[in-house]
Amino acid sequence: MKNLKTHFKSMLLVFMALALITFAGCKDDDDDPTPTPDKDIVELAQATPDLSTLVAAIDAAGLTSTLKGPGPFTVFAPTNAAFEALPDGALETLLANPTVLADLLTYHVVSGNVMSSDLTDGPVTTLFNGETIEVSVSGTVTLNGSATVTSADNEASNGVVHIINEVLFPEGFELPKQNIVEIAAGTPDLSILVEALTLYPDLVEALSDEGTYTVFAPNNDAFTAFLGVIGQTGLDDIPEEVLRDVLEYHVISTAALLSADLSDGQTAATLGGEDVTVTIDGSDVFISDSKVLSPDVVASNGVVHIMEDVMVPPSIVPIVGTIVAPAYFNKDFTTLIAAVQAADPSILSLLLSSGPSEQGLTLFAPTNDAFVAAGIIELPDQATLDAVLAYHVIDATIMAADLPTTGTGASAVTSLGGDFYLTNKGSGVYINGNSEVTATDIDGSNGVVHVINRTLIPPSSNVVDIAISFNPDEFTQLVAALARTSGEDPDLLAALSGEGAFTVFAPTDAAFEALYTALGVGSVDDIPLATLTAVLQHHVIATPRVFSSDLESGAVPTLNGDITIDAEAGTITDGSDGVANLASSEFLNVLGTNGVIHVIDAVLIPAP
Repeated sequence: MKNLKTHFKSMLLVFMALALITFAGCKDDDDDPTPTPDKDIVELAQATPDLSTLVAAIDAAGLTSTLKGPGPFTVFAPTNAAFEALPDGALETLLANPTVLADLLTYHVVSGNVMSSDLTDGPVTTLFNGETIEVSVSGTVTLNGSATVTSADNEASNGVVHIINEVLFPEGFELPKQNIVEIAAGTPDLSILVEALTLYPDLVEALSDEGTYTVFAPNNDAFTAFLGVIGQTGLDDIPEEVLRDVLEYHVISTAALLSADLSDGQTAATLGGEDVTVTIDGSDVFISDSKVLSPDVVASNGVVHIMEDVMVPPSIVPIVGTIVAPAYFNKDFTTLIAAVQAADPSILSLLLSSGPSEQGLTLFAPTNDAFVAAGIIELPDQATLDAVLAYHVIDATIMAADLPTTGTGASAVTSLGGDFYLTNKGSGVYINGNSEVTATDIDGSNGVVHVINRTLIPPSSNVVDIAISFNPDEFTQLVAALARTSGEDPDLLAALSGEGAFTVFAPTDAAFEALYTALGVGSVDDIPLATLTAVLQHHVIATPRVFSSDLESGAVPTLNGDITIDAEAGTITDGSDGVANLASSEFLNVLGTNGVIHVIDAVLIPAP
């Protein structure tokens, strides 16, 4: 019995061993711990978010099909952060140069399937011209003395990927140099300069081509400060010709001058023809008083020095800060600046001075639209320009709060070109009736600027001469009526032709023809002189120089009885209850040397 038990126990152990062997065999077949990878190297990189820059670089270099090939390959894969750590603009330069990028990327590729356990101290040969990577294995794997493998042995169907924290560079490898425009575009602190350059495609093209340029590049803070100094909010405010002059003063087109080439007192001609001057104070270098912040940014076509300030050409320096500057640096006033430049040089000298009395100046500056509103489409001759411009300048600094307030009529203000007439009733300031002051108190170092919306034209004819020449086909009857009083008492022709200050409502020929029909007469000669004189006097306001901006509703005395004004409706009711309409703005506020004319469409008849 004992032998039988012993035999049974032995048989049981044999069966258990066979069962374990069978179970182990089944487990190996069904649960293999090292499945075959199903992604190639490119697909593996695409599935790894931290390798997205590498994927873009592989595609730009034309290596996608290669790294999807059979291999096997070992790839040392830089992370996104590794690419971001490259110098400013380096990645953009590489992506723009596929051949150079391909060379750099193949320096990260080793032939074969090299696992981290296969790496030993020493060189490994890459696919880039047999160049080697120096490997150091000591706890962690280090490449070329600084790059570290952060994630090893990421297996692909055609090789293995080791993720690293730096981009590797073969010895002696140089990034292609960017041209000046590319450097500026790749430097965030030069974005305003780039914005300015893009307004001038020819400058962009020149600074992108081959050449030997030196560019003094103001940073964004410099441009922001410059805009503040010239009183503008953005580059779009500045006339393109002015901004181009400023930009060209920052470019030397004949030499690439490194900081080592600069000496104290040195001058150099710029693209705009004006010289910059170098000043060296200890370790600080200044170009035309602007400090060099970052020197010697070498480009493929020259060198860039980043500057603390915008440099202003010497020809413009005298304008900065004066009452000329708000117009000179604003494209809404290019006609005014063109007029100043076309006028006698004494006009510009005046505007840059403190005035004859040395008390500063007040400039009423017309916009471009203001010239059009005054009928000035082309600039007149120099003598006329001189007279017009002087008429906008007062020999004193008068702020808006100091402008005279007015009552029934306008107040005379003496300019350097003669008197103009200002209306200021609290609802707006008007000059000579038609020109409104739209902006005030723009300070300058030598005075103040107020903006107007219609250019002021100094008067050159009296009110009678205006009636004769203003529109010869419209006022012949008024002139004939005045002529009938010549030599009589009162002689209205002589009075309105002489000194004085008159406000005259001038009926058109059509208005007189309607009167003749109503009276049953054929011409002005058929009206008794006394009656005609009384009628003419009913058209002259007793208050001198009343402009449309002065008109208020209510009774207004004339030289012969009252008329009633409806300022809102633009009508005049005469002493006989007849109604005349004031003409459009073109025929209102026609200024003469001795008064102002308003055209009306009916003859005013005094009370019987």
